Amino acid sequence: MKGGTKLMIVAVIVTGLYAWFGNSIPQSAWDAPKKKVLTPDMTPKKLAEEGREIFRKAGCGVCHSITGEKLRGADLSRVGAERDAETMAFMLYSGTDVMPAANKPPANLNDSEITALIAYLQSLGGKPKVKIGDIKPPQGMGDVSSAQKPPSQKEAGK
Repeated sequence: MKGGTKLMIVAVIVTGLYAWFGNSIPQSAWDAPKKKVLTPDMTPKKLAEEGREIFRKAGCGVCHSITGEKLRGADLSRVGAERDAETMAFMLYSGTDVMPAANKPPANLNDSEITALIAYLQSLGGKPKVKIGDIKPPQGMGDVSSAQKPPSQKEAGK
């Protein structure tokens, strides 16, 4: 046997072993996490609780601290006492040079989730007051699903 044939046989055997081992591991069913339904009748306190989960799941804590710890982003431990809801909404919808807008990838939050996040931020150093429907996104910055899509390159060239 030539060297290339031996190598091919070894490769097939190794691949077969990997396939056998991979298929011997029991598989479990997985369901995507369900989105919470945020309704206008929720109290600001309940909305803030949901906002805490959104803060965690959207990955805000990767850059932002809520304990005074120094991270890449601003410390949010007193933001509720220092900023009003409209200012927080503007920051979340518009983003910054280093922070993407909350309603765009990677967070992709809808208007209700952004309101819940604002309620949570209000609870940091203050009392949550905002409810669903209180925050109006800045013009042209609302839910991505309802925003006007940019023209395709074909349409733009017409």
